[in-house]
Amino acid sequence: MKSRVMMIAWLAFAPWWSVSATEALRVDFVEPERYTDLSLSGSTTERIQTYILGELEGYLKDLAANGLPPSHTLQITVFDLDMAGEYEPWRVPNLTNIRFIRDVYRPRIDLGYVGRDEHGRVLVEGREPVSDLNYLMLADPYYTYNDPLRYEKAMLRRWFEARFGGRTYGALRTESR
Repeated sequence: MKSRVMMIAWLAFAPWWSVSATEALRVDFVEPERYTDLSLSGSTTERIQTYILGELEGYLKDLAANGLPPSHTLQITVFDLDMAGEYEPWRVPNLTNIRFIRDVYRPRIDLGYVGRDEHGRVLVEGREPVSDLNYLMLADPYYTYNDPLRYEKAMLRRWFEARFGGRTYGALRTESR
């Protein structure tokens, strides 16, 4: 009976002890109202900005849930965002809300990160501008054409895998012990 009570108590508190997928990554957006480009179809309303930031945060959390070792955490701080493409209102008055995707208008995200192990030790940290000059040549079949953040997501996935996936993150993890 006593062991049964202990088991029930353990099951009740176990989720607090382990790191869930949503807790594996924390994303902070620093002053998003000052970001270089945070708009869709020319609209910079708060609702649109909240949608874009929510999509990016959710995508980064998915990457962390699938790419970080269990019980490791990652904190990403986004300092600036410049989405792929630009608006060219000088072309034709009817096209003022059309984002033109050209290789000169590459996506760019300025971010910082801190990765920690299960004991809270810092394994990796840094700040860097993440940009992809070849974002049009490296078209990713995983993202649909109606996803307005497909270029940013593909760029973030490649960056995440380079920084935290496979040998890179594993090598940092074993060197710190």
